[in-house]
Amino acid sequence: MNKPLLSTLTRRVHLTIRRRLHADIQAAGFDDLTPTHLYVFQLPGPDGLRPTDLADGMNMTKQATNHLLASLEARGYLERIPAPNDRRGKVLRLTARGRRVARIMQQSSRRLEAEWADRLGRDALERLRLQLVELSQIATADGQRQKTGSY
Repeated sequence: MNKPLLSTLTRRVHLTIRRRLHADIQAAGFDDLTPTHLYVFQLPGPDGLRPTDLADGMNMTKQATNHLLASLEARGYLERIPAPNDRRGKVLRLTARGRRVARIMQQSSRRLEAEWADRLGRDALERLRLQLVELSQIATADGQRQKTGSY
């Protein structure tokens, strides 16, 4: 039997987390948000970022990100404010409503991690966290090399 690919396993975990966070957000009364909206609220959050930088971080096109941001802005979750030292530029800032969503997502994530720690054991979960941090750094560095064409 073939071992499952890491890409398959991480996608399954990602989708489980996404479904859980979305369900908790909806249960808290934020039923106007889709799972895609939640990417904007993930840590470290959009505060102070330019929309183009957020698009890069979410691996989305600028056009798709702008559409997502416009819908969140219209619903009162964030606002675009003048960038410091740049009259033409804009940066993002969560509103109180947006910060509430971000807090709920953090709380939901902590509960999910606690459940996994109960099943796997705290030490095993912390080892996994350290390995994922290392793998994330490797993947990010590889992605940067591919983007710039340097290896």
